[in-house]
Amino acid sequence: MSRPVALDDFNIVPGEPAAPERRKFTLEPFGSIIFESAGEWLVKRMLPRQGVGAFYGASQSFKSFLVSDLALYVALGWEWAGRRVTQAPAVYIAAEGAAGLRKRKVGFERSHGDLPANVPFFLIGAAPNLGTEQGDLATLIAAIESEGVTPGLIVVDTLAQALGAGDENGGGMITFVANATALANHFRAFVLIVHHVGLGDDKRMRGHSSLIGALDAQILCERRDGELFTTLTLQKLKDEESRVKLAAHLSRVVIGQDEDGEDVSTLIVDRIEEVDAAPRASAPKSIPASQRLFMEVVALAIDEDGERFHPFPDGPPVRAVADDIVRERYYARIAEKPRPDDTPKKLADRQRQAFNVAVKANLNAKRIIAGGKNSERVLWLP
Repeated sequence: MSRPVALDDFNIVPGEPAAPERRKFTLEPFGSIIFESAGEWLVKRMLPRQGVGAFYGASQSFKSFLVSDLALYVALGWEWAGRRVTQAPAVYIAAEGAAGLRKRKVGFERSHGDLPANVPFFLIGAAPNLGTEQGDLATLIAAIESEGVTPGLIVVDTLAQALGAGDENGGGMITFVANATALANHFRAFVLIVHHVGLGDDKRMRGHSSLIGALDAQILCERRDGELFTTLTLQKLKDEESRVKLAAHLSRVVIGQDEDGEDVSTLIVDRIEEVDAAPRASAPKSIPASQRLFMEVVALAIDEDGERFHPFPDGPPVRAVADDIVRERYYARIAEKPRPDDTPKKLADRQRQAFNVAVKANLNAKRIIAGGKNSERVLWLP
């Protein structure tokens, strides 16, 4: 028989009140709500001390060179692009191209002379899975903490490689955003994501819109063709003025020779300077109701019936849905009523015409993309 439960089992002393349960939610009175302005920025008026941001651009736009340079400046506490930096340890997750980061580190050393003996900059050369519920978030946190590191900046380069089996255009991106936010909150750090532009739109990030809504900072990287020059546009910065534009100049430096005696080189960032801010974009034209309805139908069809699809053999997968599935849902939503002189054929022709007009308008506006799969047309979001 088991013995009776005693008060000692709960460390309760008879006659004394039990310790209050720790509250999950606390109400702060108006008078005690304070703001510490001194600790607001990691990179002044560019990256907050805590949050999630994206640094994105087309392939070969030098985004990884710029982000690794920024991370090293944060680790050293040096001004970057003329902005004050709060010194903090930096963890760089090179999920795509750890070898390139190693070369850039050597180039940085060669171009900056004597560096401190211990620069708090750390490399993770493997891709964590942050795009599925049973991913690597807890393992990643444990690995960082096991080294006694409390980072102020965590770089994930690139988002696509850290998604695991997650879907970039649906639940995988939503899970990734939640994990990136949890990582930032756990370390009270800033998580900077390196990402790509969408297919067919070089000024918009690829993937589900949940990423854009979650960002505290968003920076677009654009390179001039054939030049060692790129521009950075601060498109979004919560609670602050955005549309800041920077010009980054790079140069090539030799860091060694290979086994055949040929030079091995990498790029370094020579200087970054602020230029005239980009003009504010005019307010977007309102989308006609029929096209908004069509986009709602496409988004819902992708969420419920979409499948993984590779538009290009060596490109990233997207989540796409068959044209016929969208068509059937669209017909149900517009609910065309027969006119007095309608025949079934006339009604069907009018529905088909409305659908085709909506598809063409949204394709022209680059709000959707179409491709072929098994002899049928499929649609997906850019």
